[in-house]
Amino acid sequence: MSADARTQILTRIRTALRQNGAVPMPPAALDRRMTAPPTAPLPAMEDDRVSRFIAKADANGIAVDHIASLQMLVPALARLLSETGLKADISVAPALADLDWPKDWQINFAAGRREEHLSVTFAAAGIAETGSLVFRSGAGSPATLNFLPDIHVIVLRTGDIAAYPEEVWDRFRAEGQGWPRAMNVIASPSRTADVGGIVVRPAHGPKAVHLFLLGSD
Repeated sequence: MSADARTQILTRIRTALRQNGAVPMPPAALDRRMTAPPTAPLPAMEDDRVSRFIAKADANGIAVDHIASLQMLVPALARLLSETGLKADISVAPALADLDWPKDWQINFAAGRREEHLSVTFAAAGIAETGSLVFRSGAGSPATLNFLPDIHVIVLRTGDIAAYPEEVWDRFRAEGQGWPRAMNVIASPSRTADVGGIVVRPAHGPKAVHLFLLGSD
């Protein structure tokens, strides 16, 4: 959008609102709005948040399995490697480095190497409304691991599933950790329909996403 077009649109809005220009907001009011933003209307959700999340994630093309404890991740991952025929040369988020990983596996506990066939990461939150997963970049969660592999394996605690996106942002604010360098929201394996409306998979990221839900909330 050009600057002229933007100015014309804003001028029409201000005219309709009977405003001659931008309305200044007092600093105190601005602070209140930033710390406690107004809540928009939310769609009704008949199912519980976990069931709704699983249904939406499945519809988005994400494979969902359950593990009772984090220690079950390694054997579950071994089965997945066997099923896909991939060798155990993977990248794992540093946040998961303390698990009992097999000594004969080649594991990169760091940012992506641009040659990942499979990466394993820990999601910060899930959104039941859309079946999406939220990732906060940081030393324990390199953002490159979300986009470089052919297969993206994700771990999510069921207790971290929120009903709506707004609940996720509220939780992050309440934790007081500040906002990360990057916040990624992933809803499905990579795909696009930009050309001729034809869906192409993958487009610019993982061709498959496998989610392990941790816990039974």
